Amino acid sequence: MDIKERAREQLNWLERVLLKVPGFKGYHERELRRDSDRLQREYVVRELKRVKSGMNKALQAASRAKDFERLRECEGFVRELDKSIAAVRYADQGYSGFFDLVKIREPELDRVYECDARLAEAAAALAAPAAAPLDGVDLAPLRAGLEGIDGLFEQRQALLKGWAGGGER
Repeated sequence: MDIKERAREQLNWLERVLLKVPGFKGYHERELRRDSDRLQREYVVRELKRVKSGMNKALQAASRAKDFERLRECEGFVRELDKSIAAVRYADQGYSGFFDLVKIREPELDRVYECDARLAEAAAALAAPAAAPLDGVDLAPLRAGLEGIDGLFEQRQALLKGWAGGGER
């Protein structure tokens, strides 16, 4: 079940009645899109912060052991992670406003939501090892996972900007 369906199930009786009022349904759907998009991005940010927390522990361990090579590797990965966190946190929202130049229609929004779902799954998969100590862990799989997340996020941004498959429409 995706986040939009979950949000629709949580409507109270008044909201269900108001959905019958002409004009309100479209307004409510836009608000639902905004909220679900924000919640989805917050989830991805939380998962990436779990990875960062594990990496901070690895940085401390490398610093205590005076392993400067490991320290440099971990710091580089944390910088990449910080960029990804900021990009997701401050990304364009998954809807278009009334006066926006590029209009995002339902089929495009569905593709954005599919991309968001894959992004959330990738973030959860990346954060799963963060529960364990990352002291001696190889950073290559973490870097590959983060690159996958960044690639999915770029796809999402392209969809929101109006480019399908990289070409302008």
